[in-house]
Amino acid sequence: MGGGSVSKECCCGRRLFRCAGSWEISRREFLREVGAAAVALTAASGVFGAEAQAGRLGIKMPKSAAGKYPIALPRSFTGGNLEAVAMPIGGIGTGTVWLDGYGRLSVWQIFNNYTEERLPGSFFAIRAQADGSEPAVRVLQTAPEDGFDAFKSLVFRAGYPIADVEFEDEGFPVQVKMEAFNPMIPLDTRNSAIPCALFRFTVRNTSSKSTWVSLLGTLQNAVGCEGRIGEIKGVHHPGYGRNRNRAVRRRGMTAVFMTADSEPPVGPVKVRDASGREVRTSELYYCERLGRTDADESALAEEAKALDALARIARNGGVAVVACAEPGFFRDLLDARRGAPMASWGFEVFEDFEGGYDKWTVEGTAFGSSPHTGASPGQQPVSGFMGRGLVNSYRPDDVPRGTMRSKPFRIQRRYIGLLVGGGNYPSRTCVNLRVGDEVVLSATGQNSEQLRPVAWDVSQWRGQEAVIEIVDRHSGGWGHILVDHIVFSDVHPGYLLAMQVAYAEISRAIPFTWRAAYRDEMPEPDVVKPPDLVKDGKEGEWKVKEFTHLQGFEENGFKVLAHTSRGEPLLIQGPVGKGFLIVSLAGSLPWSWTEKLMRAALPEKLSPEHRLVPGSPGYGSMVLGVLDSGASVTAEWTDISRLAEQFRRTGSVRGAVEAGPSPEGSTYNSAASIRFKLRPGESKSAVFFITWHFPNVERFGRTGNRYSAWYHDALDVAEYVAGNFRALYARTKLYRDTVYQSNIPPEFIDAITSQSVIFRGPTCYWTEDGYFGAFEGSYGCCPLNCTHVWNYAQTHARLFPEIGRNMRESDLLVYLRPDGEVQHRQHAPHEAFIDGQCATIMAALREHQMCGDSSFLNRVWPKVKLATEWLIRRIDPDEDGVPSGRQPNTYDCEVSGANTFIGSQYLAALLAAAKMADEQGDAEAAKRWRSMAEAGMKNQVARLWNGEYYIQIPETPGANDYNTGCHSDQLLGQWWSHQLNLGYLYPPEQVRSALGAIMRYNFRTNFRGFTQTPRRYVLDDEGGLLICTWPRGGRPNPFIVYADEVWTGIEYAVSGLMVYEGMIDQARRIVATARGRYDGRLRPGLNSGPGGNPFNELECGKFYARAMSSWSLLLACQGLVLDGPKGVIGFKPRWQPEDHRSFFTAPEGWGIFMQTRRAHTQTELLEVRYGRLRVKEMVFELPDAAQNTSVRVLRGEGSVLSASFSQDGRELHIRLARPVVLREGETLKVETTW
Repeated sequence: MGGGSVSKECCCGRRLFRCAGSWEISRREFLREVGAAAVALTAASGVFGAEAQAGRLGIKMPKSAAGKYPIALPRSFTGGNLEAVAMPIGGIGTGTVWLDGYGRLSVWQIFNNYTEERLPGSFFAIRAQADGSEPAVRVLQTAPEDGFDAFKSLVFRAGYPIADVEFEDEGFPVQVKMEAFNPMIPLDTRNSAIPCALFRFTVRNTSSKSTWVSLLGTLQNAVGCEGRIGEIKGVHHPGYGRNRNRAVRRRGMTAVFMTADSEPPVGPVKVRDASGREVRTSELYYCERLGRTDADESALAEEAKALDALARIARNGGVAVVACAEPGFFRDLLDARRGAPMASWGFEVFEDFEGGYDKWTVEGTAFGSSPHTGASPGQQPVSGFMGRGLVNSYRPDDVPRGTMRSKPFRIQRRYIGLLVGGGNYPSRTCVNLRVGDEVVLSATGQNSEQLRPVAWDVSQWRGQEAVIEIVDRHSGGWGHILVDHIVFSDVHPGYLLAMQVAYAEISRAIPFTWRAAYRDEMPEPDVVKPPDLVKDGKEGEWKVKEFTHLQGFEENGFKVLAHTSRGEPLLIQGPVGKGFLIVSLAGSLPWSWTEKLMRAALPEKLSPEHRLVPGSPGYGSMVLGVLDSGASVTAEWTDISRLAEQFRRTGSVRGAVEAGPSPEGSTYNSAASIRFKLRPGESKSAVFFITWHFPNVERFGRTGNRYSAWYHDALDVAEYVAGNFRALYARTKLYRDTVYQSNIPPEFIDAITSQSVIFRGPTCYWTEDGYFGAFEGSYGCCPLNCTHVWNYAQTHARLFPEIGRNMRESDLLVYLRPDGEVQHRQHAPHEAFIDGQCATIMAALREHQMCGDSSFLNRVWPKVKLATEWLIRRIDPDEDGVPSGRQPNTYDCEVSGANTFIGSQYLAALLAAAKMADEQGDAEAAKRWRSMAEAGMKNQVARLWNGEYYIQIPETPGANDYNTGCHSDQLLGQWWSHQLNLGYLYPPEQVRSALGAIMRYNFRTNFRGFTQTPRRYVLDDEGGLLICTWPRGGRPNPFIVYADEVWTGIEYAVSGLMVYEGMIDQARRIVATARGRYDGRLRPGLNSGPGGNPFNELECGKFYARAMSSWSLLLACQGLVLDGPKGVIGFKPRWQPEDHRSFFTAPEGWGIFMQTRRAHTQTELLEVRYGRLRVKEMVFELPDAAQNTSVRVLRGEGSVLSASFSQDGRELHIRLARPVVLREGETLKVETTW
């Protein structure tokens, strides 16, 4: 999993239900509305991370330890099983650094980026010199670095969240092990969301001589790269420049703090308060030297971004600064104002739509008889086109359809450029290039009324005849296409098209006038008199020699703030459209002047504590540190061979303590080292760490990272980590050890732990305002908080219930439609998927059960009730408990009629809603919903049980049905019901029979001779569980879309239900087969792959969320019973009830549960290892022989608690006379005899 390009194609592109919205509402309007709702909710009820506070939180050492129970070794990888291994190290929503099977930090995703690339100059090394011997030096990898030899081999133990790596080399004089991790402490969300990677090295002297050991860590200052790591060449990158490194020593810590000068903040500008939080204001933008004549492609890209920002500010409001404006800027504005032809930019204009449709053959009614002049009535404002005319098929709405085909032309230039907007429906709302009769290139809008540049490289069809085709074949939301300015060019037209559009808009907004612009020069440098707005006695001096002379300048509402001694304007400002523009006509304008002018121009009033800082994605800071205040450092190295030689010779890296600012396009590397002596047999540990802080990111209209609300910069993070490392490490290790003290099957533990990386990896993010956003899989495939995929995920909500509540509050309090429909995605308007609607209701009960009180349920209950009633109206209007109609679902299709795939989830949702209604005192709703569920249990069995498993009865017309098929998800609602302790939905013997059929018909030991379609996630010589098969025939056409695929999320859910039903061997076989496909061997040729990484299970994207169904394996093994607000906890182990031990989580604490059976005695022990556990009532399960029981409850070593108990069959209920609160290190023991 090293570097290289990453495919980001979203599997939704082939879906019936797209990521695109279906309401006729703009994305910006949608986000504005829900954003306002979120802000209001945050203020009102603490939604989105109520536990988070701005003040610095400390963390104490645990009061409990792993104790006497054996700790199983995590799964180990060696040799050829290391090539695919890559474990992301990072916190919840922080970004990650991946540690691969070679020991390298091979992927850096700390810059709010998704690329899989390695940051150069960033690694660890060791030097060992025994008395009387030459030093031996190795990079702590099995792949060498220039000047550093590698270790011969390593062992990678994958016990997430800690990777234990043991380096092996017989010729090396010491043993060295590394523990790499990010703190992960269940229930402590804040301390599990620190932007850091920690590396604890333990070195043991196995020789008979005393040995000096040195450890080295190096890191490149990558501030400014914006995640475009592949563009780094050594220490050079287009985004580098003004980088600084500075050595810092604090108590117990030595670090190198890496930044880049932020004044002036070129690009977008943000306002932050003293704590580092963003202060929302109108848009601010600062740019320099617009209109350069020597601009290369990179500079053109930056200029296009700046011009787009200026146009946007003129359109929407804000403040922009153009510093050192070049004559070319004003010449281009004049050209745009005069309507100069685009040929002057090196284009051949094929069509500008300023006349009629003479060059086109038009069919249908969508395009009218002539070009449009903007927006139709009822349409959002259209922008981004040039001149007066454009193609707009919103006439008078999205309903009309049609096509336009150009006259044929011969391709003679390399590029075709055009402006495109409107709907994002490939093949339905698009612009096509046809060569012959084949569509060779196509472009769509982005569900936006803004036209954006598109550039096609058509060099491979040069000399051939082609036509351009504009298509509108969609009549739903966003069923229209916008097109303008089609040009031919031999240079890339994208940036220049964007610039031309922006210049046209800016020129219309600027009120001042001039006749010409040229470069002028003063005989001697002028000392410019500061305007009153910037005078404070500290404003600094502005000297000017060269400047841009605006001949014939007329203010027309602008104001001249400063001028030359001859009277020519040097600094002007005034309104442009809805915004405000400040322009300096010479270089070196002091930032102190600019900042004061920007502050004064902002409509929002700022306080002195507010800072203007860069808003560009590359802005931020990094730290390389070591937990030793006496470590040696160098703030600057660029030559790795010299670094290696110094380290080999001296065992240290002493050098400059400060470096920078770096020249444009370059940066510096830093290094730190620590040295100690080991006697024979002695061992010592040293800790290195990397922290980061990159606060500027926007995702679907939400900005920032959650950690920005807690930490000012990466040094702030480093100081927190250094001051709390012992406790962070101890608690993380205690969690890991407690999980591995569970004696459940090792393949279960492997699945549970490895897939808990998902919500702490590239699949999820956490914004500064507290919104938790999650894709289905990584790299944006597919957005956002998809209800029908996260339906399966359990891990996040059991380990960090705050995250579960966050997602439910988004579903129910922010994005819920007024009638109760739960949108199945949150990045744009979307309809409900029925399984996702059920999931939201079921998960609301889970979140309530994982609370210490009823405050969450009190907040969401009215919306839960609304969602439940919508569900009933939508699929069960006759209220017989059987679904009907068309039911969109997670298989990206609809199923029709009666079925248990949706039907079982519907029953579980009704029972979950009824239980919540009980809690809220809504007896009428509870009775009605429970009655409907009971009717559905009978009616579904009567109609859908075929004697072996549950089938579907399609309606006419049908959908993507499964008919008589054996669906692996036919009992998904039963899986949920057991986890929520809602009981059986169907007769237990039928549940077990159906599971047996799923195993018999859907599980395959290999796929040789079988076509996995439409996607392939399993190699032919490996096994897995198919989604659906038809053992009795009757496969319909069309059928369920992904029937012939294998998904681990389904495999774990089915296995979890099998464990609940006592089918342990079958469950183990499925899980072992699934985890066997992720054994560290690289598997090319798989969709979303390559496969084989044990931390990255594939589906539609990497690190796929559905795989977090694996947590149900633990819940099923232990049979957890939980109702946090009522103080109820219990266990009904399905795995080894006679000798069971497992990790458990509760609302406010976690620990380990044990149960043993001996002759006529059953003993339970609850040991709290974190937080606290409030217990009022306990539930356990006894063997069949247990009659005439007696019960004793003990706190700690012998304090007997008063309690009453009752027995209903095998189920034992114990009620304490008074609730107890167990704290860390305390135990509760129950002894039952008969």
